[in-house]
Amino acid sequence: MGRNRPGRLIRLIFRYISVAVRLSPIAESGLLPDALSRSVHHTGWDEPSDAVQKILATSKSVSRRPPERRRILIVDDHPLMRRGLTVLIDNEHDLKVCAEAATPSAGFEAIASSRPDLVITDLSMSDDDNVGLSLVEKIRRYYALLPVLVLTIHEAPHYARRAMLAGANGYLSKQELGETLLIAIRCLLNGENYFGPKMSLRLNRK
Repeated sequence: MGRNRPGRLIRLIFRYISVAVRLSPIAESGLLPDALSRSVHHTGWDEPSDAVQKILATSKSVSRRPPERRRILIVDDHPLMRRGLTVLIDNEHDLKVCAEAATPSAGFEAIASSRPDLVITDLSMSDDDNVGLSLVEKIRRYYALLPVLVLTIHEAPHYARRAMLAGANGYLSKQELGETLLIAIRCLLNGENYFGPKMSLRLNRK
């Protein structure tokens, strides 16, 4: 009986190495250390403990879970524009629109209720070119780390400069929708600024 024990120990070591590899998707979950510490007390040499089996089942579900989608709030007074942006963004596997608002005040209130990762706002709403800037300034005052992308019809550099001074992290013309908008969104979500190639050139002119 004693002569077989080293072989059993070797098999057990390799079994736990195999388990550790298979548990890699949940290594950060905090479940692994407790499960392994409990599993050393199991009674059988040839089968993992119930704790390990449960963790393995959890690891499969974790590995199949889709990535969490980043949440975006749209503030624009044109329903068709909001609808078009929502369709474009929701079609992405890693992005989704969490709320829409037609006015700056409603947009600011929606931040608390929908907790977005990014706000996209127009500059001109209700024929007022300043309401969008006011919203950007208010967001920056109360939500300092929340990225704001200005999406507007205004292509003149001085509008972009005003948006930058107000605290916008990005500025894009509504003529540059589609892939360019998605690039801008992801840049801001990654902590970068984005003003597009054309606007960047205009801003750099002296």
